[in-house]
Amino acid sequence: MKVRVEVTNDGGLKTSMESEGDLSEALKPIMIRNIIAFLESQLSSSSVNIPCDCDGDDLTIKERLASFLRYDERAPKDWFTSSQIRRIYEEAYEEEVRLSTISTYLANLHSEGILMRKGSRARRQYQLASLERGEAVSTSPVDALL
Repeated sequence: MKVRVEVTNDGGLKTSMESEGDLSEALKPIMIRNIIAFLESQLSSSSVNIPCDCDGDDLTIKERLASFLRYDERAPKDWFTSSQIRRIYEEAYEEEVRLSTISTYLANLHSEGILMRKGSRARRQYQLASLERGEAVSTSPVDALL
């Protein structure tokens, strides 16, 4: 299998990344992370649409929560619980939200590969997946690939 990703900047300069070989199930997540890292390094911050720069009123609670966890300086950088996020989220957006809503969206974000989780259901904790790997928090529009 062969994968090639090419980025062309505004001036027409092309930069590419290419990988060839057996992409077994175990190597696919590594390849996707490498592609995302490549794209993040090539895309200038001015060309990346960061959701938290948008007016939060037109985002759903889930979109606002995901944006908050990824980009807001007030978001925890380490493991956190749904109760902690609820408190911080409500302070940030001055909006009450049920704990079950936060818990559901955190579980969804985990299923999408955005968050890691540990602990039993009663003591569940979450962390941004990219932070545990030691990578920068992704700001690329290709987050949906994960």
